[in-house]
Amino acid sequence: MKNIILIYNPKAGDTTFRFSLDRFIEIFSEKDYEVRVFRSRMPGDMATFLEQTDFHDTEAVMVAGGTGTINEVVGAMIRQKIDLPVGIVPAGTENEYARYLGFNGELEDNLKALFAMTEITVDVGRVGDSYFVDSLCVGTLSTISAVSSEMRNAFGKMANYMKGVVSINKLKSMKLQIETGDKRYTGVFTSFIIANEAIRKPGPLSTGKYTLIATRSTKLGREFRYLEKDYPEGQTILRKNVISAVDGIGEVEKGVLRLTGHDFKIRIMDDDTPIHAELDGEPGPKMPIDVEILPHALRVFYNPIGRDEQFTKKKLLPVIDVPRGTSKEKKETKKDPGKKKKAKQSK
Repeated sequence: MKNIILIYNPKAGDTTFRFSLDRFIEIFSEKDYEVRVFRSRMPGDMATFLEQTDFHDTEAVMVAGGTGTINEVVGAMIRQKIDLPVGIVPAGTENEYARYLGFNGELEDNLKALFAMTEITVDVGRVGDSYFVDSLCVGTLSTISAVSSEMRNAFGKMANYMKGVVSINKLKSMKLQIETGDKRYTGVFTSFIIANEAIRKPGPLSTGKYTLIATRSTKLGREFRYLEKDYPEGQTILRKNVISAVDGIGEVEKGVLRLTGHDFKIRIMDDDTPIHAELDGEPGPKMPIDVEILPHALRVFYNPIGRDEQFTKKKLLPVIDVPRGTSKEKKETKKDPGKKKKAKQSK
């Protein structure tokens, strides 16, 4: 009999996945899979479990939890060279990574989509012996994301903002030297993020590149705004306060630095204060950091229909054709508001 391994974090999200555990087993049993379940009890035990597990006859590893849970499992699998597809059951607070893979419906729908086991490969970022599937943050986002799992479960995304209100006055500007390929820029920033932009846009899920956004802004979450916009490649430009660095070496004087590359080297130029990065919202290495993007490093299950809907749902809204007067009628009504009333009465 074929095996499926399910690793789940009982403290993730609203902690209700445990009530769907039997349904998960039922769905995969119908396809003649034996489900082996590991329930996490403390940080690090999921990695230990994977290191000690015999994967003979195992078809896939399923993970139920948030991005931090996924981070621990994926990191352990890459370090141990476990070449199996990963299925993500969105059971965390925000589930952004799972949502962009197309798992954005009700739990029952997500389980059925996983049951289809449609496979694709995605990129993974590496810093030393650590890995991240979604983002590496330093500064604003890393400061506000360091909240307890209990606080996240209780308040959701608001927990980050609440933490940010307390921490934002403690933020310090950093003079950074940022390199990718033959591009090198120096500037003073409050924070930066290196994120998997491919999953946030329609098209290929693996491009071998992540995007770096560095900004002086202290407005929460602003870094992610610049991941959602397309800036033209070709030369160094200034557009809407965003410097899209394609070629050239220089000083960033204002705005936001946006770089896309296969690797990044980031150094602090004027401060010896230890500054740590966060990987997928979890504590990470200390600066300076060297980041390498590993293309097609992870096999995952995704829901192509749900992923398409993620980017087309705005277009699917019904268009209601409301009859309107001509521009001439509008001008006349504006001059004489009583005219519209008289016209109705005459009808």
